[in-house]
Formats: sequence, C-alpha cells, structure tokens
Amino acid sequence: MQNNIANTIKNLLANVSTTFAQVGYTTAVKTAAAHKGVDIVKVTTANVQLFSNIKAATSVFANAVKRSAAKLGEEVETFQVSDTYYEHTDCYSIVQHKTKGSLYLYCIYNKAKSAYYIDGVESTKEEVAVYLTPGEAKKLLEPTKVVHNKTNDVTHDVVVRTIGLENITSINACKEQLVF
Repeated sequence: MQNNIANTIKNLLANVSTTFAQVGYTTAVKTAAAHKGVDIVKVTTANVQLFSNIKAATSVFANAVKRSAAKLGEEVETFQVSDTYYEHTDCYSIVQHKTKGSLYLYCIYNKAKSAYYIDGVESTKEEVAVYLTPGEAKKLLEPTKVVHNKTNDVTHDVVVRTIGLENITSINACKEQLVF
C-alpha cells in the first residue's frame, strides 16, 4: 500500500520542483504507560511545501534554516544537516527509512491545525494532556515557536515533518485532490 501511495504522490509532483500543498493525516497519540488502553488520535491539516525533482545534493532544509535564521537576525553561512533515519528517493518528498524501508512524506510546514479525539470523542489539548507523560504534556500545551540547533548554534523556525504514508488521508496540490 505504501508503494501505491508513494507512486501516486510521485506522479502528482512529477512536473514541479517545489509546490505548496495541503496535507491531511491522522496519527495515534502515544499515551503514558498508565493510560495505554486509551485511544487518542490526532487529525491534522497542514499547509506545507513538497518537493519533487530536487537534486539529492541540495539540502532544502539547510537552505530553509539559513533563510529563517536571517529573518530572525542571524547570519548563517554554513549549516551542517545532522544524519537522519531516512534517505530521499528520486522524488525528494518521498523518503525511505534507512533500515526498515518504511516510506514517509517529507514536507516543510508553513502552518497546521489539529483536532484530537479520545476514544472517538473530540477533545481539547488540555483533556489530551492528562493522558501523556509530563514532558509530552508540556510540549503539547506550551509549543515553542523557534528551535535552537545546538550543533550549528543557529536559531530558526523551520519545521520539517516526515509523515508515514499510511497515515495520510488527503493531499491537495497541483490543482488536484488525492484522497487515500
């Protein structure tokens, strides 16, 4: 199934280098061990950038970080991207886990909106936070707007996500709508 979704996305992006898109997806929320029987899902709609025929040597992320840092008042000449668990395929926004072979959609977020459901009932972030570890609850309730990359000593606001292809429910891009 992942390969079918990957091929569909690859065909959608075939004639563009970079495009803006709206991606819908659903993911399970990992609860604290004491609440492992509670089913919590997060349904997200995100406005993102997707990439197709970018050369593998080009680091879309590094370039975005440099631009973001400059907007925040930092000049960055070099930015070293850390090693990741995935590698880009011939369609840049389709990435593959290096050891497991799982496929993901690689995208840079512009903005996103999420809804949470506890056992099928729409719930607030505060209601969801009760079922999480203290650290995860804090991340949910007090999200940060910027990231400080310690390795490169750079502050930026670039958000990259790799979404499991099996979690994607829809993509609107290139004047087409895909529903999975």
